Amino acid sequence: MYQHNGVYFEFPESWEIIDDDGDDIVRAISVECPNEGYYSMDIYNSEQAPSLENYIEHSLKYFNKELPFGFKIINESTKHIEKAIYHASEIEGLQLEFTVRTLFRKKINYICRYFRVNSGRKVSLISGQYLAVHAIESKAGLNEILASYRLV
Repeated sequence: MYQHNGVYFEFPESWEIIDDDGDDIVRAISVECPNEGYYSMDIYNSEQAPSLENYIEHSLKYFNKELPFGFKIINESTKHIEKAIYHASEIEGLQLEFTVRTLFRKKINYICRYFRVNSGRKVSLISGQYLAVHAIESKAGLNEILASYRLV
């Protein structure tokens, strides 16, 4: 469980909070899991929050930039719209799946999930990126965060 400065969510026991930092525009909470998954909650004042589409575009540019030398996304991502209802609020998101080719031509499948949660004066953009081979436990962990996520 994580509860700090008005943010509450639950996450799997083996996962770890690695950062909680912010400025006047955004507060970012980062979570890692043992299977190389990375998750973030970016919290904005409502009037400063980007659209989900802009957030995804920025996130994918950063993902590309952080790939090691010789790694490259080799296919157009497939997209799946996701909807869920938590705490009587509908949360809509998007799941992207794509393949990365390594320097030695190995192909690795990734999944990135993005959600926008409106909470009155605040908007949270919640994302997770993980290897497709770990999809079952990674998706369950991110769903646990989404199901319990509250700004208090």
